Amino acid sequence: MIFYPHDIFDSTINVKWIYKEDGDLLRRNDKFFIDFQVEYTRADDEEDDLENLESRTVYQTHEFDREWLFGGDGDKTLAFVYHILDLLQVPCYYGIVSTLTEKIVELKMRDELPHVERLQVEMGVVVPRFPGEEDDVDVNFSVAPASDEAVETHLETVVVDGDGGYCVICMDKIRVGPGLEAGRMPCSHVFHRMCGKEWLRNSGICPVCRAVFPS
Repeated sequence: MIFYPHDIFDSTINVKWIYKEDGDLLRRNDKFFIDFQVEYTRADDEEDDLENLESRTVYQTHEFDREWLFGGDGDKTLAFVYHILDLLQVPCYYGIVSTLTEKIVELKMRDELPHVERLQVEMGVVVPRFPGEEDDVDVNFSVAPASDEAVETHLETVVVDGDGGYCVICMDKIRVGPGLEAGRMPCSHVFHRMCGKEWLRNSGICPVCRAVFPS
């Protein structure tokens, strides 16, 4: 996980549930929407004028399959939150990750979930550069991919018993039983082995807990 040394700033997040209109309460909707409003404030490490920093606000709406979004366990929800923050180029501040994850899990447990159409998520974050902005400084939001040798050595092959749960990489179920192999990372999180290998070719971190894969 990447954190940025701007402790003088607080990242902010506010999450609201938006209910269906009265006329739509009986209409089944397999889609769920999340409206994001993100205010990015750019601050360099050597920034002196902390009261006159430049900010930009971005608005995006993302559409998800309702069953997919609310059908998994806590690990799947956490992986989803990391994924959407990566898409938005929002640093994984603890307050933002934990709040958004808790709100989604809380909604999943509530009786009114079928009546909620969307989430409205407002965030404020400090970043070293704005999304899509070119800079002379190489800012890396991810961890270098794992080597083929490290994957073969440290991605343990296991046979899953009982409820295999979901592979949070492809979001499909992990089948269980003899001859059905999965891959387990050193942090003990389990995925489809091929999904794990493909993931590590692009990013050397666990998609659930963000533990760095051994080199």
